[in-house]
Amino acid sequence: MVVTVEELDRAVSRLRARNTAPEPDRPGPGRVLVLSLANLGDRLRQLFTDCLRSAKFPTEWKEARLVLLKKEGRAADSPSAYRPICLLNEIGKVFERIVAIWLNGHLSRVGPDLADSSLTFGFRREHSTVDAIMPVRSLSEQAVSEGGVVVGDKSRYRQRL
Repeated sequence: MVVTVEELDRAVSRLRARNTAPEPDRPGPGRVLVLSLANLGDRLRQLFTDCLRSAKFPTEWKEARLVLLKKEGRAADSPSAYRPICLLNEIGKVFERIVAIWLNGHLSRVGPDLADSSLTFGFRREHSTVDAIMPVRSLSEQAVSEGGVVVGDKSRYRQRL
C-alpha cells in the first residue's frame, strides 16, 4: 500500500488548472502546492501512504473556513444576500482524490464494478449530478404521462401507479 508518483500527480493535476488566491497579491495554497510538488512530492507521498496504512485522515484536513459571498442585487443587511461556502484544506482535498483513485481502482478490479450499474454515480469518473438526476426525471415524466406518480425513499426509486 504505497501512493505512487502517478497517483499523486493525478490528484494534484486538478490544482494546476486553478490559480485562485485568497488575496490578489499572493498565490493560493493550491498553487503553492503545485509549484512546490517537485521538492515536496516524495514527502507528500510518504505522508499519504502513512495515512492510508494507519487508516487516519488528519483532523486538520477536515476543518473548513466559512466564507460568505454577497449575491448581487440583494440588500447587504438581508441574510439571504449571502451564499455560504466552505473552504477546505488543499492537502486534504488531494488526499481525498487519492482515496477516490484507490476506491475506483479497487472497485473496477475486485468489484462490484460501478460501471456495471446504470444507477450508481458516486466515485465514478465523468458522472455528474445531472447524470444522476436524468433517470429520476425520465421515470417521473413516464409516470406522469401514464397518469401515475413517483414516490422515492432513501434506498431506491419506486414507481406507484
